[in-house]
Amino acid sequence: MIDPDFTREPDPGVEYICVTYGHRHHIGRIADVQTGTVLASLDVCEIAGRMGVPRNRLHPVKPGEKVGPVKILPGFIPFDDFVNTFFKVLFLGRQPDPGGTPLSFLVEDEISLLHIGDTHRAPLSECPDLLCLPWHTPPFRADHYKNTLIEMVNYFSPRYILPIHYDLEHTQADPQEIDGRTNAVLLNGYGWYGFTNKKLAD
Repeated sequence: MIDPDFTREPDPGVEYICVTYGHRHHIGRIADVQTGTVLASLDVCEIAGRMGVPRNRLHPVKPGEKVGPVKILPGFIPFDDFVNTFFKVLFLGRQPDPGGTPLSFLVEDEISLLHIGDTHRAPLSECPDLLCLPWHTPPFRADHYKNTLIEMVNYFSPRYILPIHYDLEHTQADPQEIDGRTNAVLLNGYGWYGFTNKKLAD
């Protein structure tokens, strides 16, 4: 499981919970998951501990490490500046949550899956089969932001894109906007998918 602020209950038997960042829409329901080792940076593990995750399930990690099928990569903060803080206060009525040190994760299984959190720039050298793409509409320069995301997709050249974050309150976006702008196959974020020989199973 990656960034457990889910709207659909997970299947039982979660082994690893990867947390890219400590904001609520990444970590909000982490204490509801009763199994699995939490893989996150040290300060994000501390946030998870304060939220009720038992200490013996917290496993702080750093870029360059690998735990099971999960390779830990550097993370990137999407908007960490005055303008972003201003719009957070304007739209949400509060300061941004403390986020901790961000991480990215490459999960290597039947396919390789890259999750970069909700950044729009991730200068990594990986070539994933599937890229989790943070598709949403920011309150300013939305077209520029989305064009930058498409450039990032073309940089990684994944076979598949799984849109994430498109249903967040105040920043909703239509994932179908991506269709036709890349060579990747656009997956529906509401479905379950299986893969055989790196291809979608029937």
